[in-house]
Amino acid sequence: MFISIDREGTVEGLQYLLEQAVDNEETLGILILACDANGFTPELVDGVLKQCKKPVFGGVFSQILFNKERLEKGTAVAGIRQPISTAVIRDISDISVDLEEMAAFEWQVLQNKTMFVFVDGLSPHVSALMESMFDCCGLFPNYIGGGAGILTARKPCVFTGEGLLKEAAVFALTDIKSGIGVAHGCKPVAGPMRVTEADRNTIISLNWRPAFEIYREKVEEVSGMSFDNTDFFHLAKGFPFGIVKMAEEMVVRAPVMLDGNSMICGGEVPLNSCVYILKGEKDSLIAGAAKARQLAERSYRQAVKGKSLITFFMDCIYRVFLLHPDFNEEQEAVYKGYPLLGALTIGEIANTGKNYIEYYNMTSVIGLLED
Repeated sequence: MFISIDREGTVEGLQYLLEQAVDNEETLGILILACDANGFTPELVDGVLKQCKKPVFGGVFSQILFNKERLEKGTAVAGIRQPISTAVIRDISDISVDLEEMAAFEWQVLQNKTMFVFVDGLSPHVSALMESMFDCCGLFPNYIGGGAGILTARKPCVFTGEGLLKEAAVFALTDIKSGIGVAHGCKPVAGPMRVTEADRNTIISLNWRPAFEIYREKVEEVSGMSFDNTDFFHLAKGFPFGIVKMAEEMVVRAPVMLDGNSMICGGEVPLNSCVYILKGEKDSLIAGAAKARQLAERSYRQAVKGKSLITFFMDCIYRVFLLHPDFNEEQEAVYKGYPLLGALTIGEIANTGKNYIEYYNMTSVIGLLED
């Protein structure tokens, strides 16, 4: 994989980088990560994407990562040298037909490969998409990707060969071998509680009480702050929910906004699940990212012997909110001298080769990719 950067974030820069990648004989597919501040719209970039003669995939994010840099404007284009096939779902609220073709893959075709997944991060249907992906492909490939877009607005944010799409997902199955690591570093401060009413990504009640009522009591007690004089998002961003699953770490769900006394989260919260309220401190969050790196290295050594690698880093935008201005310390914990490419996401997508494919919040997901 070779990486090129346009720090101006222009349409002309995107077109130039794509042309460079296409002209390289080794390029079999192209990954695009771009910043929202570029102002890309379908009207501006669809012609460029549709003219590209190689498979393209990726997303628009609030910020992108390159080595030790965090870019608020710019575009990264990565040329992939391994065989690749892509699939696009234009409306992820209706995925039954679109995934039929992927269901035809035999396990031998998927084994020891890496599936990149980029999805509209504000869609309420992401968890259902992950379940369908698991039903179709199981755990044979490694999955890595994230939710594209920004928290403040719904926009087209998924790059495909068909254009820049909204409420969509793109999959890219590659022959790249990889090691995946997932960790968040958040610690329980209250709970457990039972989710007694829920609707997709909305928690309606906890322990048979209105969800925000009980959440407010616990968070105000732990934080010493009050929602009466503190913006909901400002306080809640530091106290996500942790869903207890069979995997080693809880799956994090970040509260995004209120709907009365119901709480809308950045991913589905299953009915009857057991949840804790978590807190992320600076040191524990950075340690979580370092752990994700260690887990990825362990997994990579089992899959690949002695080859150069690329670090692919999908990190939650919430972690920047919590660590700022110390986010550079998290980058230092992850960057080990190899080329690093990544983005700040609205939800992270991964499996570890052993566990169920999952849509995470406030989590560091690291893929070490065979170069």
